[in-house]
This record gives sequence, structure tokens and C-alpha cells, in this order.
Amino acid sequence: MAQEALSQSEIDALLTQTQNVEEDGGEEQPVPVKEKAVFSFNFRKQKKFNKSQFVLLESIHKRFLRNFEITLTNLLNRPLIATLAAASELSFGDCMESFSSPTCLYVLNVDDGKGKFLLEIDPNFAFFVIDKILGGGAKDSVTMDRELSLIEERIMHRVVSLIRLDLRNAWERVCSVEFEIEAFFAQPDYVQVIASSETVIMVSMDIRSGDKVLGYVNLCLPSTFLELMLHKFDTTSDSLSRSPEQYEIDQKDIGYQVMKSILPIKAVLGETEMNIKDVLNLEIGDVIYLPTEKNSPVDIFVGDLNLFKAMPVKKENTLAVKIDSIISQKLD
Repeated sequence: MAQEALSQSEIDALLTQTQNVEEDGGEEQPVPVKEKAVFSFNFRKQKKFNKSQFVLLESIHKRFLRNFEITLTNLLNRPLIATLAAASELSFGDCMESFSSPTCLYVLNVDDGKGKFLLEIDPNFAFFVIDKILGGGAKDSVTMDRELSLIEERIMHRVVSLIRLDLRNAWERVCSVEFEIEAFFAQPDYVQVIASSETVIMVSMDIRSGDKVLGYVNLCLPSTFLELMLHKFDTTSDSLSRSPEQYEIDQKDIGYQVMKSILPIKAVLGETEMNIKDVLNLEIGDVIYLPTEKNSPVDIFVGDLNLFKAMPVKKENTLAVKIDSIISQKLD
């Protein structure tokens, strides 16, 4: 049987393939090996706290923020919102560099020397608090680029005394600790409570009025204290979830804080309507007639709710009202 002859194109393709193999030495090309990634490790800044411990710290400070909100609302007589912005692990030196200057920086002594917390309050927020305590206007922010005066320091000392009680209540879930104000600093450069290379946890919180940020509050927690306290708490078990007993304690704590809230109460003698012309013509000595009869009870409002009826009385040269009846209202 005669063999079929190769065409010219097949011969050219065969010669080209043979020539390529000879040029490569008859060996296959090696596959390039990908180099392994190398990561730098700083032994001076190694992490000391795991994720579950951070969850515990965030839980503690969220509880602190709930109490802190109530304290600020009662103190300033206006609703404020405190939110947890961040919790990060860094060196004490880096923490101090992040503080503003001048600032409001307090050293809190924990249980007579077990540790020292640093509490930094945004100076603008501190001036806002002072302004409201002293009867300032309705401004939502106060901006000052100076240190606190001696009188302002004493006012803020009172505020921080309330904050340390909120901290104590928040830490009760883990351990019973007491916080005492040890010192105040306006310049963070003068503060040296631990070595600059020591690890700390910095907890940052924002203070808001509606959608407007009024300022921030920072807490600097030393690792030596946290390691001493957190080992008592099993962060790897279900102890992070609240038990029924703990839920009941939290409810009582919230109820106790709510009971300290201050509510505005007003007695309305009567209401009437007048046209604009009559209002503009009012003069000293004019009498405005009300539809309320002389010996009839008046309405008592708690906030915006009409909850009581009362009779006007006089007690020790002071006008007063005597509760006559309770109006049943559904509280939403």
C-alpha cells in the first residue's frame, strides 16, 4: 500500500517544531516559584488582648455609657446621647500623643494603687457642660482655646466625681473597684503614670445632641490592671451573655437611675384666647379673665402630660397646690 506524501505546509510545520525543541535544549521550561510573603513583627508592640476580651471591655463601657447618658441628662437638663466610637490597643506614648493640648485630663486612682485610669474630656465639651451648669443659653456648642480657670476646674471636678460613680457601677459586673480622682492636668506632656512603651487600651466615646457631635471622652486603661482583673472573668464561656439574675440587676440599676431624673411640673390656672389687637393694647394694670372658676381645681402637668387636678393653697407665705385627684393617662 503506497504511503501518502506530506504536503509542503505540513513539512514546514514539522521543521519549525523541531527547530524550537533544539533551541530550548530539548528541556521543558521551569515553572516560576512564587516567593513566600514576609511580615514584620514588632516585639515591643505585640498584642496582649484577644477578641473575646475586647468584647468584654466593650460590654462594660456600653453599660457605662447608659449610666453616663442619664447622669448628663439630669445634670444639664437636656437629652444627650453617648456612643462608643472605638476601642484600640496601643502604647502609652502613642495614647498621650493623641490627646489634645490644652485638654481636661484626670488621673483616676483605682482601688488604692491597683492601677491608674486616665480620663480625657474634650475641652470644648467641658466648656459646654460648664456653660449649661451656670445657666448658659441654648447654644449647642462652646469653643474655647484655653485652659480651665480655677472655678471651672472645681465645677468639672464635680462632674468627674459623678462619672467615676458610673464607672464603678459599670465594672461591678467583673469586679468591685473604687475610683478616686488623684490629679488634674491641662497639659498631657506632664502626665507620666506608666512607661511610654507600656500597653494600654484606649476607649473613645462621642457625645451627641441629636445629630450634632458636642465632643468626646477618652479612657486610657493600663494593661497591668486589665490583666489582673480580666483573668477573674471567664471570657471564653457563655458568661458574656446575661443571666436572668444579671438581667434583673441591670433592670434595677436602670430603674434606680431613672428615678433620679428631674421632671418639670407646672400648674395651669387657666387658658384663654385674645386677638392680636387686644394683646398689643395690653398695659400694666389690665385684667385678663380666665374661664376657671374661683374655687375650682387647676390642671397639673408633668412634662407635657396632664396627670393631676389640684386646689390652689397658700403655705408659709408661698403659693402652692394640693393634689385633689389623679387623671388616668396611658403613657406611650
